[in-house]
Amino acid sequence: MKEQQNSNIKFLNLIYQNAQMGLIGIDMVMKKLKNEKLAKLIDEQRREYEKFLSDVHEILIKYGAKEEEISKLKELSSKAMAMFMTMNKSDKEIAKLMMEGNQKGALEITAELHNYDGDDEEILSLAKRLLATEEHNLEEFKAYL
Repeated sequence: MKEQQNSNIKFLNLIYQNAQMGLIGIDMVMKKLKNEKLAKLIDEQRREYEKFLSDVHEILIKYGAKEEEISKLKELSSKAMAMFMTMNKSDKEIAKLMMEGNQKGALEITAELHNYDGDDEEILSLAKRLLATEEHNLEEFKAYL
């Protein structure tokens, strides 16, 4: 039972960190966009990720656990990389970078869904919703290529 609970908490934290990484990417590109429609799309995605953070938080409370933030080193590294990769980039190039982030997030969640041996339907539903969101976001950016 304890092992199962740990598996659930681990998976929830992976979902949490996936959403955190999405927010870091979004925060780094928002100021650099010129296309208002693209900026609006990315802002909508920001709200989606914030909802995932909130949902994970609520489920973790049920388990008597707290969120595991991404490490400060990983956060700083991601911000520096995003700053470098978006320097002097067009909105088209930024959309492509965002797609790559969504694809990476989708791959991570897919792998974890396959490895998850728990039976908490709320967690499974949340993970599947995040996967669908990542895939949907990826598709939405295609219009800006």
